[in-house]
Amino acid sequence: MADAFDEGKKEYETGRWSKAFRYFKESLKDTVRVSEVRILMARCLMEIGEPDKAEAELKNARQVLADKDKEMLQAFEEAWRLLHDTRRLTPRELEERRKKAAENN
Repeated sequence: MADAFDEGKKEYETGRWSKAFRYFKESLKDTVRVSEVRILMARCLMEIGEPDKAEAELKNARQVLADKDKEMLQAFEEAWRLLHDTRRLTPRELEERRKKAAENN
């Protein structure tokens, strides 16, 4: 049986952002990959038009991210750039993302 993190990755890869977010949130309970999960959660939130919530997740990820973890630091930086791109979307574009996510839920 796959764990919540693996299920979240499957949903993430198929673009079902809301489902992926829920699985990732569930996986926070019993994972040591907290920063990775929070970065993925933030990316889901950006895709479903929730940049403020995504920023909060990224800030939480950065707090637990070790400076020696180069791969996760790179993933964090990429997600942070995507957040700034997401913030440039119009309210209408964000609403379209929310509607699309609700349809794929």
